[in-house]
Amino acid sequence: MTRNRVLAMGVALAGALLAGCAGPRIGAGETITIGVLAPLTSGVPAAARSAVWGATLAADEINAGGGVVGATITLLVLDDRGSTEEVERAFAQMLQRRVVAIVGPLTDATATAVAPMAERAGIPLVSPGATGTIPYAGSSVFRTSLPAPAQARVLADYLMGMRRARRLTIIHEGNDYGTLVARAFAERVRGSSREIVGTRLYRDGDEDFTRHANGVVADGADAVFIAGYPDEAALILQALQARGVRAVVAGSDALYSQDLVRWAGAAADGLVLPAAFVPTEPLPGVQEFVGKYRRKYGEMPDHFAAQAYDALKVVAFAIRRGGRTPAQIRAALQGVRRFPGATGEITFDRWGAPDRPVAIAVVREGQFELVQR
Repeated sequence: MTRNRVLAMGVALAGALLAGCAGPRIGAGETITIGVLAPLTSGVPAAARSAVWGATLAADEINAGGGVVGATITLLVLDDRGSTEEVERAFAQMLQRRVVAIVGPLTDATATAVAPMAERAGIPLVSPGATGTIPYAGSSVFRTSLPAPAQARVLADYLMGMRRARRLTIIHEGNDYGTLVARAFAERVRGSSREIVGTRLYRDGDEDFTRHANGVVADGADAVFIAGYPDEAALILQALQARGVRAVVAGSDALYSQDLVRWAGAAADGLVLPAAFVPTEPLPGVQEFVGKYRRKYGEMPDHFAAQAYDALKVVAFAIRRGGRTPAQIRAALQGVRRFPGATGEITFDRWGAPDRPVAIAVVREGQFELVQR
């Protein structure tokens, strides 16, 4: 999957979504506008689409139930392209449209770029995808996604519980997200009976990972951890398969995406991932959300869909609890405790992160299955 082809797919997807998701609106009367920032034309188009669909489903449900505090929710969906420059322009446009809160952005880089702008404007952000350290987190920035240290620790513990995973190699993108997750993973492994035998970097847009696969073999690694995004990770998985690597392969939460499964094909089978949500989990709240999502879109939801659904729902809860202004919504979000979401109960800690357990999923024949909660 080349970068140009990914972008072309994303452009087509963005056009369809932006045409069809300008915002659910029922009848006439008062409306409350909530923004949705997603990288529809980027290296993660399916994750972006899932986030938009999850937020749209939540807004549709709320509006069908009479809206929130007597008003209809309207979504303003803008494509930030995964670009720090574009997300700043999109945020400025949202301010002109008087949004009261924003679901997004999805990536660490875009969330970091727009967080100071949100703080200055007093607009709360609830990201369904950012995992790293974000400025003003807990003040203006909240998330329904898994913080990088939490997911890395749980995944490291899971691998260290496997007898065969004793020598581990890390392959990570050299951006903030990849570096942060890789560092947290390595810190958890150090001091244990396991050993980090190699660390290899790559850059956004790299396409040849032969040397990385050869390095895994040279390391004598029996487990590999990949921290990055689906476009390059799919190529890494294919390179490992082509080299005949039989090590256990794990990845960061951004790889929990239909993009990764589609692009990597059979090379994704057996990939171990951290997750806030697994659609096969037999909990009533999970299966209720899965059923509604499949009826509306004809697809199984991923964790980006569930996290965006929860993000919109928790914003609506904050409006009911605190009021309609951005300041009131932000104050109410800071006090959220045990909110029942599709991803489980949400309690925001002092940094705006959800305080909850991390599940472990595995890819089997193109599907994500729960292996540990």
